[in-house]
Amino acid sequence: MSESHEESPALGSLAERINYLFASIAPEHGDRPEYTGKEVISWLRQRGYELSASHLSELRRGIKTNPTMRVIDGLARFFAVRVGFLHGDPDAVRDVMAEIRLRRALREAQVTDIAARVAGLDPEQRHAVANFITQIVYEQTTGKDGNPPGRSTPDK
Repeated sequence: MSESHEESPALGSLAERINYLFASIAPEHGDRPEYTGKEVISWLRQRGYELSASHLSELRRGIKTNPTMRVIDGLARFFAVRVGFLHGDPDAVRDVMAEIRLRRALREAQVTDIAARVAGLDPEQRHAVANFITQIVYEQTTGKDGNPPGRSTPDK
C-alpha cells in the first residue's frame, strides 16, 4: 500500500475539519502549536468577515453545524485551503490533508528550495509529491518493512 490511511483522521464533521486546521497549521512566527480563536477572528474581521468568538467556538465544538458560505470562505482563506475541504468534499479533504503534510514537512525541515519548486505544480502533482515525502519520512523512522530500523519482520 503506497498511502498510510491509518494516519489520517476521519474528519467526518465540520467541527473535526476546522479543528484539524487549527491543530495542523501552526502560526508562521513563534513557537505556538496553533492559532488562537482570537487571531482567526481578528484576521477575518479585518477582511470584512463577520464571525464572533462564540460562533467560532460553537463551530469547533460541533454545536453550530451550518455556517454561512461567507464564514466558510473566510476560514478557508485564513488557513489557505480549498473551500471544498470545509464542505467535506472527499477529493478536497484528501488533497488538503496531503498539502498540509507537505507544508508541515517543509516547515519542519526548513527546505524552502523544495517548496519553491513544488509551488508551481498542479494539485494532483503536489499530492503525489506530498505522498512521496511522507513515504520517505515514514521509511526513515520505521524502516522500509514498517519495523523500527534494525528489526526485521518475523517469518510467517
